[in-house]
Amino acid sequence: MAEKSTPRDKLASLPVAPLQQRGHTDHMVSSIMKMIEQGILKEGDVLPAERELAQQFNVGRNTLREAIKVLEIYGVVDRAPRHGTVIKQANIDHIVGIAFAGMQITPTVFEDIQGYRRLIEMGVAPHVVARAADDDYARLETLIGNMAGTSDLREQAHWDFEFHLYLVSLEGNSVLTRSYRVLAEPMKRLMELGKGSRGTEVAVNQHRHILEALRTGDVGAYSSLLSEHMEFGRRFVGES
Repeated sequence: MAEKSTPRDKLASLPVAPLQQRGHTDHMVSSIMKMIEQGILKEGDVLPAERELAQQFNVGRNTLREAIKVLEIYGVVDRAPRHGTVIKQANIDHIVGIAFAGMQITPTVFEDIQGYRRLIEMGVAPHVVARAADDDYARLETLIGNMAGTSDLREQAHWDFEFHLYLVSLEGNSVLTRSYRVLAEPMKRLMELGKGSRGTEVAVNQHRHILEALRTGDVGAYSSLLSEHMEFGRRFVGES
């Protein structure tokens, strides 16, 4: 009976090109995703030990951990105590999301992302304002509080994105919400640019003004504040 191959065997036989520069989390993520897309790694496979995997790709363990964290956020892997990192089924949302994750934030990409956001967020503004209720206001207030309550810029960007994703979800269109979520990673990176120093304080206040316009049911003010908020990050593009 032929022996069943293990994830370690699969990685050992894969013609992986080790990353030439350390710290390239996006490249590490793409490499793991490529193995999944090619069927080399399948649902239920357990990745090799952290040290071995880092050596295989010539990356530091911090880079590896960040890559695994990104994959976990996308639902591509699970980290199970005493079992290691387990591959989950990667659907098309995950694959597309990972592809977008490697985008560099340039002035052109900024315009593309914010243009997309304007089409979505301002397009659904009338329905969002009409449908929002007290429970929604409370949830949005919590998300603002979470953003204001951490000094970690990445976490601030996470709560910023969750705030806007929640607004989009109030439209009630699951396809729209799903497509917005696919762009999570480049949006978060863009949102992170405007944080730090007084940027966080400004961003938190802008979100509070957006929420207040939502509470009062003023679609015009709500849309105008969203547009102003999206424009705010332009000054930080090119500083990353």
